[in-house]
Amino acid sequence: MKRGTIVIVILLAVALSAAGFTVWYHYQNQRRALEFWGAATAQLIGRAGQIEVVELGEPDPSIALADDALDAPEPEESPAAPPRAKALEFNEVPWIVVQTKDAAKAKGILNLRRALVVDATFDWSVEDEGEPHWQYAISVNDGRNWATVLFDLDSRQVGLTGGRKTVLLAPEANEDFRQFFAEQFPAEAKDSRQHRQDEQDATKKRETSSRQDEQE
Repeated sequence: MKRGTIVIVILLAVALSAAGFTVWYHYQNQRRALEFWGAATAQLIGRAGQIEVVELGEPDPSIALADDALDAPEPEESPAAPPRAKALEFNEVPWIVVQTKDAAKAKGILNLRRALVVDATFDWSVEDEGEPHWQYAISVNDGRNWATVLFDLDSRQVGLTGGRKTVLLAPEANEDFRQFFAEQFPAEAKDSRQHRQDEQDATKKRETSSRQDEQE
Protein backbone atom coordinates (compact mmCIF):
# COMPACT_ATOMS: atom_id res chain seq x y z
CA MET A 1 0.00 0.00 0.00
CA LYS A 2 1.38 3.38 -0.98
CA ARG A 3 2.17 5.97 1.66
CA GLY A 4 -0.46 8.40 0.34
CA THR A 5 -3.12 5.69 0.47
CA ILE A 6 -2.17 4.85 4.07
CA VAL A 7 -2.55 8.50 5.07
CA ILE A 8 -6.00 8.68 3.46
CA VAL A 9 -7.09 5.50 5.24
CA ILE A 10 -5.87 6.86 8.58
CA LEU A 11 -7.65 10.19 8.07
CA LEU A 12 -10.84 8.38 7.11
CA ALA A 13 -10.64 6.19 10.21
CA VAL A 14 -10.11 9.25 12.41
CA ALA A 15 -13.08 11.02 10.80
CA LEU A 16 -15.34 8.01 11.30
CA SER A 17 -14.24 7.68 14.92
CA ALA A 18 -14.94 11.37 15.54
CA ALA A 19 -18.37 11.09 13.92
CA GLY A 20 -19.17 8.03 15.99
CA PHE A 21 -18.13 9.79 19.18
CA THR A 22 -20.29 12.82 18.30
CA VAL A 23 -23.34 10.61 17.76
CA TRP A 24 -22.68 8.75 21.04
CA TYR A 25 -22.12 12.00 22.95
CA HIS A 26 -25.36 13.57 21.72
CA TYR A 27 -27.31 10.41 22.46
CA GLN A 28 -25.95 10.26 26.01
CA ASN A 29 -26.96 13.90 26.59
CA GLN A 30 -30.44 13.50 25.09
CA ARG A 31 -31.37 9.94 26.02
CA ARG A 32 -33.92 10.66 28.77
CA ALA A 33 -35.46 13.61 26.91
CA LEU A 34 -35.90 11.47 23.79
CA GLU A 35 -37.52 8.73 25.87
CA PHE A 36 -39.93 11.22 27.42
CA TRP A 37 -40.99 13.00 24.22
CA GLY A 38 -40.58 10.14 21.77
CA ALA A 39 -38.18 10.34 18.84
CA ALA A 40 -40.67 11.76 16.33
CA THR A 41 -41.93 14.44 18.70
CA ALA A 42 -38.40 15.39 19.77
CA GLN A 43 -37.44 15.89 16.14
CA LEU A 44 -40.45 18.15 15.63
CA ILE A 45 -39.65 20.18 18.74
CA GLY A 46 -36.10 20.76 17.57
CA ARG A 47 -36.56 21.20 13.81
CA ALA A 48 -40.14 21.96 12.71
CA GLY A 49 -40.32 25.13 10.63
CA GLN A 50 -43.60 26.52 11.99
CA ILE A 51 -43.88 27.45 15.65
CA GLU A 52 -46.44 29.28 17.76
CA VAL A 53 -46.65 30.28 21.40
CA VAL A 54 -49.98 29.86 23.16
CA GLU A 55 -51.48 31.51 26.21
CA LEU A 56 -53.85 29.24 28.07
CA GLY A 57 -56.79 30.05 30.30
CA GLU A 58 -58.66 27.84 32.73
CA PRO A 59 -59.66 24.22 32.10
CA ASP A 60 -63.16 23.78 30.69
CA PRO A 61 -64.57 20.25 31.10
CA SER A 62 -67.69 21.29 29.16
CA ILE A 63 -65.74 21.09 25.88
CA ALA A 64 -66.20 17.69 24.26
CA LEU A 65 -62.92 15.82 23.97
CA ALA A 66 -63.99 14.50 20.58
CA ASP A 67 -64.24 18.05 19.22
CA ASP A 68 -62.20 18.40 16.02
CA ALA A 69 -60.94 21.78 17.23
CA LEU A 70 -58.95 20.17 20.03
CA ASP A 71 -55.26 19.88 19.39
CA ALA A 72 -54.11 16.43 18.26
CA PRO A 73 -50.80 15.57 19.96
CA GLU A 74 -49.33 12.53 18.24
CA PRO A 75 -47.13 13.65 15.33
CA GLU A 76 -46.67 10.21 13.84
CA GLU A 77 -50.46 9.84 13.58
CA SER A 78 -51.25 13.35 12.32
CA PRO A 79 -50.86 13.49 8.52
CA ALA A 80 -52.41 16.94 7.99
CA ALA A 81 -51.90 20.42 9.40
CA PRO A 82 -53.98 20.95 12.55
CA PRO A 83 -57.05 23.15 12.73
CA ARG A 84 -56.87 26.26 14.86
CA ALA A 85 -57.30 24.83 18.33
CA LYS A 86 -59.77 26.39 20.74
CA ALA A 87 -58.54 24.16 23.57
CA LEU A 88 -55.57 21.93 24.33
CA GLU A 89 -56.18 18.62 26.06
CA PHE A 90 -54.08 16.99 28.76
CA ASN A 91 -55.13 13.96 30.76
CA GLU A 92 -58.62 14.23 29.23
CA VAL A 93 -59.07 17.82 30.45
CA PRO A 94 -59.41 20.62 27.84
CA TRP A 95 -57.58 23.89 28.57
CA ILE A 96 -58.94 27.01 26.89
CA VAL A 97 -56.69 28.72 24.32
CA VAL A 98 -56.74 32.47 25.04
CA GLN A 99 -54.45 33.57 22.21
CA THR A 100 -51.68 32.36 19.93
CA LYS A 101 -48.74 34.16 18.36
CA ASP A 102 -46.29 33.23 15.64
CA ALA A 103 -42.92 32.62 17.29
CA ALA A 104 -40.73 31.52 14.39
CA LYS A 105 -38.58 34.65 14.80
CA ALA A 106 -39.05 35.19 18.53
CA LYS A 107 -35.90 36.05 20.46
CA GLY A 108 -34.32 32.97 22.01
CA ILE A 109 -36.76 30.46 20.54
CA LEU A 110 -34.11 28.38 18.78
CA ASN A 111 -32.08 27.91 21.96
CA LEU A 112 -35.20 27.05 23.95
CA ARG A 113 -36.30 24.48 21.40
CA ARG A 114 -32.90 22.82 21.48
CA ALA A 115 -32.98 22.87 25.27
CA LEU A 116 -36.23 20.89 25.33
CA VAL A 117 -34.46 17.84 23.88
CA VAL A 118 -31.42 17.96 26.21
CA ASP A 119 -31.43 15.98 29.45
CA ALA A 120 -29.80 18.75 31.51
CA THR A 121 -32.83 21.01 30.95
CA PHE A 122 -34.93 18.82 33.24
CA ASP A 123 -35.02 17.81 36.89
CA TRP A 124 -35.30 14.03 36.74
CA SER A 125 -35.04 13.59 40.51
CA VAL A 126 -38.73 14.38 41.14
CA GLU A 127 -41.38 12.22 39.49
CA ASP A 128 -44.68 13.69 40.69
CA GLU A 129 -45.59 17.29 41.49
CA GLY A 130 -49.37 16.90 41.55
CA GLU A 131 -51.82 18.09 38.92
CA PRO A 132 -50.38 20.79 36.63
CA HIS A 133 -52.11 24.10 35.98
CA TRP A 134 -51.03 24.91 32.44
CA GLN A 135 -50.38 28.55 31.55
CA TYR A 136 -48.56 28.44 28.21
CA ALA A 137 -47.70 26.15 25.33
CA ILE A 138 -45.33 25.93 22.38
CA SER A 139 -46.82 24.37 19.27
CA VAL A 140 -44.58 23.10 16.44
CA ASN A 141 -45.63 22.02 12.95
CA ASP A 142 -43.63 20.81 9.95
CA GLY A 143 -46.57 20.94 7.52
CA ARG A 144 -47.44 17.27 8.02
CA ASN A 145 -47.15 16.58 11.73
CA TRP A 146 -47.37 18.68 14.84
CA ALA A 147 -46.91 18.57 18.59
CA THR A 148 -47.64 20.93 21.46
CA VAL A 149 -45.59 21.26 24.66
CA LEU A 150 -47.47 22.52 27.72
CA PHE A 151 -45.89 24.60 30.49
CA ASP A 152 -46.86 25.10 34.14
CA LEU A 153 -44.16 27.51 35.22
CA ASP A 154 -45.35 27.63 38.84
CA SER A 155 -44.75 23.92 39.41
CA ARG A 156 -42.07 23.67 36.67
CA GLN A 157 -44.00 20.90 34.91
CA VAL A 158 -44.04 20.31 31.15
CA GLY A 159 -46.00 17.75 29.16
CA LEU A 160 -47.52 17.01 25.77
CA THR A 161 -51.08 17.62 24.71
CA GLY A 162 -52.97 14.38 24.65
CA GLY A 163 -50.64 12.92 27.24
CA ARG A 164 -50.73 12.12 30.94
CA LYS A 165 -47.07 12.29 31.96
CA THR A 166 -45.10 15.35 33.06
CA VAL A 167 -41.49 16.09 33.83
CA LEU A 168 -40.01 19.01 35.76
CA LEU A 169 -37.85 21.69 34.24
CA ALA A 170 -34.64 22.46 36.09
CA PRO A 171 -35.03 25.75 38.02
CA GLU A 172 -32.69 27.68 35.71
CA ALA A 173 -34.45 26.41 32.60
CA ASN A 174 -37.84 27.20 34.13
CA GLU A 175 -36.78 30.82 34.62
CA ASP A 176 -35.56 31.01 31.02
CA PHE A 177 -38.97 29.88 29.78
CA ARG A 178 -40.74 32.20 32.22
CA GLN A 179 -38.80 35.15 30.82
CA PHE A 180 -39.50 34.05 27.25
CA PHE A 181 -43.25 33.81 27.76
CA ALA A 182 -43.26 37.11 29.67
CA GLU A 183 -41.77 38.73 26.58
CA GLN A 184 -44.35 37.12 24.30
CA PHE A 185 -47.34 37.91 26.54
CA PRO A 186 -46.19 40.89 28.68
CA ALA A 187 -49.58 41.97 30.07
CA GLU A 188 -50.59 38.40 30.86
CA ALA A 189 -47.26 37.70 32.58
CA LYS A 190 -47.70 40.78 34.78
CA ASP A 191 -51.17 39.61 35.82
CA SER A 192 -49.81 36.14 36.52
CA ARG A 193 -47.00 37.52 38.70
CA GLN A 194 -49.51 39.62 40.63
CA HIS A 195 -51.74 36.58 41.12
CA ARG A 196 -48.81 34.54 42.47
CA GLN A 197 -47.83 37.40 44.78
CA ASP A 198 -51.40 37.64 46.09
CA GLU A 199 -51.42 33.91 46.76
CA GLN A 200 -48.09 34.11 48.59
CA ASP A 201 -49.32 37.02 50.69
CA ALA A 202 -52.51 35.15 51.56
CA THR A 203 -50.49 32.07 52.55
CA LYS A 204 -48.23 34.14 54.81
CA LYS A 205 -51.28 35.73 56.48
CA ARG A 206 -52.81 32.31 57.14
CA GLU A 207 -49.54 31.01 58.60
CA THR A 208 -49.16 34.09 60.82
CA SER A 209 -52.74 33.79 62.01
CA SER A 210 -52.26 30.10 62.73
CA ARG A 211 -49.12 30.75 64.81
CA GLN A 212 -50.90 33.46 66.77
CA ASP A 213 -53.81 31.11 67.50
CA GLU A 214 -51.37 28.46 68.75
CA GLN A 215 -49.64 30.96 71.05
CA GLU A 216 -52.96 32.01 72.54
